[in-house]
Amino acid sequence: MNRSTRLVTMLLCVVAPLVPLRAEDTLLLVGAEGSAADFYTYAGAIVPGPGRKDGRGWFQRYWGERFGYEYENGGQTVEARVWGAEVALGYGIPTGGGWRSVSLGLRHTDTELEPDDRGASARGSQFSAKLQLEGETEFRPGWRIGAIGSYTFVQQQYWGRVRVTRRLIEQLSVGFEAVANGNDESRSVAGGLLLTLQPAGASWSAGFKAGYREQDDSGGAYGGLELSRAL
Repeated sequence: MNRSTRLVTMLLCVVAPLVPLRAEDTLLLVGAEGSAADFYTYAGAIVPGPGRKDGRGWFQRYWGERFGYEYENGGQTVEARVWGAEVALGYGIPTGGGWRSVSLGLRHTDTELEPDDRGASARGSQFSAKLQLEGETEFRPGWRIGAIGSYTFVQQQYWGRVRVTRRLIEQLSVGFEAVANGNDESRSVAGGLLLTLQPAGASWSAGFKAGYREQDDSGGAYGGLELSRAL
């Protein structure tokens, strides 16, 4: 895989909610991530389905994204610009101190490569099914661990992320994330620090992250911003 796998990820997967949800909440999500060689921006919504109660039941996910990346092919640098969209249907259940969910969606991407790379796994207009598993739990007072894993079938891409956070005060949490993704062409891993701010009683939150990503034989720093609001 090229760098698209890492980027498509934050797609293909929904960012773990930063705002605690009631069963009737709709969650809006926007964010951006970037490094010297790539960028990723997104906007999405998680909408509860009819009959959802106490976190148990169906939900819908809608996602849109714009991202760019570059990779080496035959001694030349290929630059990519991509539009992506996803719709998914999922089911969630509450657990002791947390929640679990599974979803299945349809994803479309439109990838422009300059110069064109006819052997690229991500190229042109592509539709694919995507399976995603998510969960989060409080394993100690003030400590939470969350994980997301997804697989996109057409491009045989996988993506996984684990986050551990510690609430310092009511409005502030800090933590760490580890990410791994890849396909038949390439692999990457990343690790970074997180800071999440949510004012007391507010329906919105802001998350900041920064770290280091290793992509094949090269690496570099990355940073990002995540915003969410419950309606």
